[in-house]
Amino acid sequence: MTSIKKGDVNTKELLKELTSICGAPGFEHAVAAKIESMLSKYGNVQRDRLGSILIEREGPKNGPRVMLAAHMDEVAFMVKGVLECGLIKFIPLGGWWSHVLPAQRVVILGNRGEIPGVVGAMPPHHLSAADREKLMPLKSMVIDVGADNARMVAALGIEAGMPIIPDVEWRQMGDPDVISSKALDDRIGVAMMIEIMRRVKKLPNTLIAVGTTQEEIGVRGAKTAVSIARPDVAIILEGPPADDLPGVAEFVQGAMGKGPQLRSYDPTMITNPRLFNLFKDRATSLKLPFQVAVREAGGTDASVIHVHAEGVPSIVIGVPVRYAHSHVGLASMKDFEVAVQLVVDVVQNLDSRAVKSLFT
Repeated sequence: MTSIKKGDVNTKELLKELTSICGAPGFEHAVAAKIESMLSKYGNVQRDRLGSILIEREGPKNGPRVMLAAHMDEVAFMVKGVLECGLIKFIPLGGWWSHVLPAQRVVILGNRGEIPGVVGAMPPHHLSAADREKLMPLKSMVIDVGADNARMVAALGIEAGMPIIPDVEWRQMGDPDVISSKALDDRIGVAMMIEIMRRVKKLPNTLIAVGTTQEEIGVRGAKTAVSIARPDVAIILEGPPADDLPGVAEFVQGAMGKGPQLRSYDPTMITNPRLFNLFKDRATSLKLPFQVAVREAGGTDASVIHVHAEGVPSIVIGVPVRYAHSHVGLASMKDFEVAVQLVVDVVQNLDSRAVKSLFT
């Protein structure tokens, strides 16, 4: 049986570094810089005009082109404006459930640095019994930075259009295999991409690692980056929502700690069956645990990558994240390690013959 580590210290430190970075949609430059600093020695670096970063590790001249894609952005917010009383109105960048927001800490990246704030929450003393049962819409919420008026907010360097991210401390849980942080969707995919590029040996293909922008607001970066990558096959590395919670799913297809998720279907892509079976067969051969997912909602960068040009056989490999699209997520380092081992194995065997077999 293949040895499965529980996530070494270096891998955890990598994830800690990546999740601490601000990567609101449209503001991913610091994440891209981190990727470049870690992967530039493995190949040529390019960026597209939306900020996506590509590192191309050249293989045989006539070999296929294999794309690893992970989006750099995280669900976040943007300053909409400042009320005269000094409270800040904001909009979501990505999908949020307003129930998880009141009283949460945030950081506004202003002109004069990071400014801490709190999403305002009405004390129950001021609410009627009926109002206590209602869900406050996000458009009615405000962020409080402790200012008495709009002039004080302006003096802090805050104005409309500035990004806002969750203010969360990285933690290792009681089980050292489990970590918690913001932005695991999709910095866990970025970390997988970095580890895969580090671990692959001799390649029968050209491997292109791509950190995409603005996935959370419409898979925008993938649309432009794929035209530069020109892949024959694409592997999308994700941190999909786990469903191993009471009342969440009819049956569990994304339990934390049960292995990576191989996505067969979501409303934006049906996975190429031959590529899907290739991953399943290799995982079975290596005795690596995995979960098959058929998702009725959601989508990934694969939605636009798989329909690029003449079509690109694509698959989504995900490390399940509990409480995705909230301030704090949980993930298993064992799932992470299994995913990396599986993708490395497949990538190192994706030669011209293997890729051709996906089409014929």
